[in-house]
Amino acid sequence: MKNEHDHCSVAQAFYQLNFYLQTIGVSFTIKDLYRAAYFETRKDRYQDEWLNHLEEDPHVLESMKEPFTTYSIAETLIRTGHEPILRALMNRARDENIGFTQAYIVGARKRPQS
Repeated sequence: MKNEHDHCSVAQAFYQLNFYLQTIGVSFTIKDLYRAAYFETRKDRYQDEWLNHLEEDPHVLESMKEPFTTYSIAETLIRTGHEPILRALMNRARDENIGFTQAYIVGARKRPQS
């Protein structure tokens, strides 16, 4: 089912993007970007708690074993209609004077949070 595949792809892209954000040590997370992208338009329908549970999905965790880039993440988000996340990311990057380049991360494992 395409819709189910898209949901999985979005969850994987969000998790991979959050990994990037944590790796480079920025002051924001995917949850912050999601809020910036969707809170105003969704108002009382806004819900982001599902982002706290991405790592509970084995398909999402498996995506970390595959090579991914900022380009592949952006491509997935555009294909699935989540351009607002990319706009929020670019706004935060500009506001915080953050530059980035495309890089592969292969076989990365999530580090335990302290």
